[in-house]
Amino acid sequence: MNDNTSLKSATDSGFDINDPSVVVTPSRTPVVTAIESHDAIGFVNINTTESEYPTASFRYLTAISSSNNSAYVHTDSGPVLCVQSEATKKAMQAEYRALSKQIEYSDSLIACDEISAASEPGDNRVNSDIAIPIYQDSRPIGVQAAAVLDSARTTDAECADTQTVLVPSTIPHDSAIHLEQAGYTLQSTSAVTNARVKKDAAERQAIKIVQSAGLAAIARIETQIADMTVSDGQLLLQGEPATTRHLEQIAAAELAHRGVGSGDCVCVITTESAVSRLSRNIGSGVLSSTSIQSGVPVQIGVCPRGPNGYHGLVWRTIVVESEGGWERRAHIAVEAALETAIETAEPGISPTTVYNEALAELAAFGFNPSASEGSAKKSEDINIMIHGIGLSKRERPYIDSEMTMDPGTVVSIALGVFNIEYGGVRLCDVVTISEDGVSVAGSRATSPDDMNRSLTPTTNSYSS
Repeated sequence: MNDNTSLKSATDSGFDINDPSVVVTPSRTPVVTAIESHDAIGFVNINTTESEYPTASFRYLTAISSSNNSAYVHTDSGPVLCVQSEATKKAMQAEYRALSKQIEYSDSLIACDEISAASEPGDNRVNSDIAIPIYQDSRPIGVQAAAVLDSARTTDAECADTQTVLVPSTIPHDSAIHLEQAGYTLQSTSAVTNARVKKDAAERQAIKIVQSAGLAAIARIETQIADMTVSDGQLLLQGEPATTRHLEQIAAAELAHRGVGSGDCVCVITTESAVSRLSRNIGSGVLSSTSIQSGVPVQIGVCPRGPNGYHGLVWRTIVVESEGGWERRAHIAVEAALETAIETAEPGISPTTVYNEALAELAAFGFNPSASEGSAKKSEDINIMIHGIGLSKRERPYIDSEMTMDPGTVVSIALGVFNIEYGGVRLCDVVTISEDGVSVAGSRATSPDDMNRSLTPTTNSYSS
């Protein structure tokens, strides 16, 4: 798939998040390669709800969502899923049937000889290249995984004396103990997380489409704000004070309209520069229901998640009736730094290099926190976050890693400037690295310079 292909965007009425071309099939080659290179009997990934990282890797390997306490076990005999309840097993089987149905109508994915293009509605057949056998047992997941490994050693003479099992570093402690008690030696591997850094064509398309939904949500908010009235410096919605909670509801409704669920939406009026702290308060109400005043920056963040599990991330800042003061200068600086960062993000470049270029651009506009580090009161701060995005909101590569961004890498670049007295300005885009350079995901803009990141909301921002 060519990354330069024109994509459906926020201005396209034919947007369809469930388009078969967005079906992402599982990738198991990294696991097979790791097993062979380490002469291991198999690989075990235990999925829990305690962290998004094992959950994301689980979906990468299986192509379906998963519940707590499930395991992916891969041996020379192939992959197996282990679950504890019959309900979970049936839910997974239903997902595989739905996935097979989508693949059935896609001309851009692998040929499926097992499925006829003329199958009748309600056909329960599944693509045997995609679906994984599911074993259900009430025993602990770690015990079940050990039983699968035992079976592989029994049926394969070459594995009879093998004790090494590859596991991610996130394996739960109790499951690790169960495997060790069964006589296996655990060896940590990052094969799956490393493989997830480079997205294939279907993954990149999935991110672009969900990112387009996020941009549409931002545009919907801008249009709604532009239609509101201002009285005594207060933004009014149907005669009542408009709040950041109202804006979050507008964004959530737009995401739902475009088939995107479970999206995090946060609209804040704050000088807080730590994105992680903001994220912890999303949906908690701590930062919500703040009335919107004219001349005060409102940061709008949307982290949509598509039905295939892939994320997007958009940050914009708008000001109603801006007088062109600090927020205008900050917005110009942040947008210039973002464009510099995007232009720097070429194949072979590290996130650290992109970070340094963005930092230098902000300093050129006079935003240099290090200049006031020795002062008693630090009035301004900046925040730059560059990281991969995909099945996890935040994944490799990171700023502090030595990894370079190779073709197929998708990263989010977020920059912000914050002032104790005037508030904050934050912008973020997601970009795809290709052999030809870099492109902004979810946008039909021909270059990063053409992106709409306006500080002032306009009525023509949105088209359904």
